[in-house]
Amino acid sequence: MTQKINMAVLIAALTLIVRAPALAQLPDPGFVIDIERTALVVTDPQNDFLSPEGVTWGVVGKSVTENRTVENIEALFKAAKQSGIPVFVSPHYYYNHDHQWKFEGALESLMHQIGMFDRKDALSLEGFAGSGADWLERYKPYIEDTNTVVVSPHKVYGPESNDLALQLRKRGIDKIILAGMSANLCTESHMRELVEQGFEVAVVSDATAAAVLPEYDGYRAAMVNFRMIASHVWPTTDAVQAMEGAAAQKKAGAMSSTGGSRTVSQKVVRVDGLDLFYREAGTENAPKILLLHGFPTSSHMFRNLIPALADRYHVVAPDYPGYGNSSMPSVGEFDYSFDRFAELVEKFTRQIGLERYSLYVMDYGAPIGFRLAAKHPERVEALVIQNGNAYVEGIDNDFWEPIKAYWKDRKAYNQGLDNAWWKNVKAAHKTPSMSNEDALRFLLTIGATKWQYTHGVRNPEAVSPDTWHVDQRLLDRPGNQEIQLQMFYDYGSNPPLYPEWQAYFREHQPPTLIVWGKNDEIFPAEGAHPYKRDLKNIEFHLLDTGHFALEEDGDLIADLMLRFLDRHVKPAVASAR
Repeated sequence: MTQKINMAVLIAALTLIVRAPALAQLPDPGFVIDIERTALVVTDPQNDFLSPEGVTWGVVGKSVTENRTVENIEALFKAAKQSGIPVFVSPHYYYNHDHQWKFEGALESLMHQIGMFDRKDALSLEGFAGSGADWLERYKPYIEDTNTVVVSPHKVYGPESNDLALQLRKRGIDKIILAGMSANLCTESHMRELVEQGFEVAVVSDATAAAVLPEYDGYRAAMVNFRMIASHVWPTTDAVQAMEGAAAQKKAGAMSSTGGSRTVSQKVVRVDGLDLFYREAGTENAPKILLLHGFPTSSHMFRNLIPALADRYHVVAPDYPGYGNSSMPSVGEFDYSFDRFAELVEKFTRQIGLERYSLYVMDYGAPIGFRLAAKHPERVEALVIQNGNAYVEGIDNDFWEPIKAYWKDRKAYNQGLDNAWWKNVKAAHKTPSMSNEDALRFLLTIGATKWQYTHGVRNPEAVSPDTWHVDQRLLDRPGNQEIQLQMFYDYGSNPPLYPEWQAYFREHQPPTLIVWGKNDEIFPAEGAHPYKRDLKNIEFHLLDTGHFALEEDGDLIADLMLRFLDRHVKPAVASAR
């Protein structure tokens, strides 16, 4: 009795993992199809498993029928053939000599007893056609087309005893879409061995099935292990869409870095009498990504990220007034505030037709973007947060002390400037005390701008000096320092809104990717962790770099974004990861 109770508890716990992977804190590494490196591998697409006439139908038939396994495997065959993705079949055969084994496991013994997958011998097809070892009839056009690779048979469950890995390696393949029978036996064993051999594996959850017996559910058991071991688990519809998308991408030449949808356009739109400059790439019918920049930069910070995303997404990155190439009215002519910036960005998105989008926020982009998201949560499909704050823990450090005093009194003198961070500034100015405003002007110098780009990075030589020189040229424009001081002051309008933004996170639970430069002294990692309190559907990465993480880890961030967004937002071209 106790054993049955313990088994019930175990099954219930595993069921929770299947139904709620976030609860188990399991990441989803994702899977991207590269036509040149990806293959469809199908295990045991044979009558004994998949036909009502097969010897195992009495125990697998219910699972096969419920999953529509037969139809889904055919859909994968068809999509792979049309997409130019090579197909490999790993069959299961037992010859007469295999029945002479001296010992067997439980299911091996059963398979031999019931004549499952029986063939006379390896060199004879006598009695093979239409037998339990033969392919399902509807699969034969795909398998017998002279292009499908039928590897030597596996003998127990895994591919250790056949040449599957060899054939894949010889074709330069290291990414596997896995389907077939039976989920907890041959399919799972193939997954395990391929992973051990260094292949990246995605399992198609409804293109497999398993025996269901009293107290034993092979399919449920397999799903737990697929989720825990494979890079990704997806339904047939997603896998087919991914294959079709990858083929379309290859056909369009979207991977070219110089043409197609990756070409970045530089545009200007008139909003409320101001010229707002923006960079744009990708096709207009693709899902949208809105990139919001930080201080003291502009959309220039996204110059490499935009083309990296644009083959599957429509990417837009505006410059705020006073930044980059947008209009720069004086402080007396324009309300430089985060409220006004958010208002303008909202009008900008509507004017260019961005009704729904994923939102990348960094530094100043965070309070602007979170204003938009809290006001119109229905417009935000996902969040990507990179060193952008929404919690008091993120500004509870030496850097922010004089800025907080400045919020209270713009004439503050030497307040918050005696900590270790600001003592260095005073030492550089060779003065024991100074006004807070003069101290903040230090943040507008070439030395401070270069420091923001190079502090905390692993390799300063990897950061182009063009970055800080472009920003500094714009900061040095007459009247721009006054704009920046006004924005420092107005940053004080953001902390009172933190509870509202946190409530938005809790109530609407937007899928969120955190990619945070952990060595940033302005927005340190202490500001990243609190997001986990309020967001449940979150992927969290602390990167060993500084404030402008894209400069050193741009390729990694682009890859993480594509994997994440492809899972949560339907891409127009290429795969769901």
